Amino acid sequence: MKKTISTLFIAFIALGAFAQQKVLFKLAPENNKPIKYEVTNKMDIDGPQTLIMDMIMHMDLTYAEAGDTLINVSGKYTYAKVDLDAGMMTASYDSSKEPTTDMEKAFAQQFKPLLESTLTYSMNKFGKINDVDFPNVSEQIFDKSSVNSFGVTYPTTPIAVGESWTSESSMEQLGVKAKAKYTLIEKTATGYKIDSDVNLEDASGKSIGTTKGYFIVNPKSFITVSSATVTAIEMQGASIKTTTELKSL
Repeated sequence: MKKTISTLFIAFIALGAFAQQKVLFKLAPENNKPIKYEVTNKMDIDGPQTLIMDMIMHMDLTYAEAGDTLINVSGKYTYAKVDLDAGMMTASYDSSKEPTTDMEKAFAQQFKPLLESTLTYSMNKFGKINDVDFPNVSEQIFDKSSVNSFGVTYPTTPIAVGESWTSESSMEQLGVKAKAKYTLIEKTATGYKIDSDVNLEDASGKSIGTTKGYFIVNPKSFITVSSATVTAIEMQGASIKTTTELKSL
């Protein structure tokens, strides 16, 4: 019995020591090795116009370090599938199939620039993003601020399990500022789990919604392995709920 208690006490102390270990989350991706992701979006709009949209997209993200402080990123979308239900109208699009109906052809025309162009942006080693460029792609198809959903902006100092930090970004298409609080929760079998709690504010500073979820990041490169978030927004007389899941393939 004494031996069992002693073993449990040592294990408890070891776990406590691990929880206090601080880690510097500084991006260290493999250069020029594409990472394949699947992004799933489910959007439900309840308002004057009811709309349900499910979207699945595949993309390759490639990282290239540029000196000690900068990383250049290029992204290539390789697949898109959309299912749309607007009450009296339904529509679908699958980029892997030849469009046959007028609606499918309209979708294909809209998504063509996205599938043919290359997304580029730069970020520092702590994930702060700059210089987003997606030539020929309209904001109706791709909101540049959405690249923030690919990862977390890390603090510039080491952190331990249980500690939190904050970050701000802008969602230009919606005219919304995102104020995020991140918390390092644990180290799992696949990587570090980081909880995300974001408050969304309009131009006047009024809260119009939230985004809550988590990210799992690689324990060596600190690149996102998977994430799941739920965004709820009230604006222009409509309630918008979006569930987003990202995973590496």
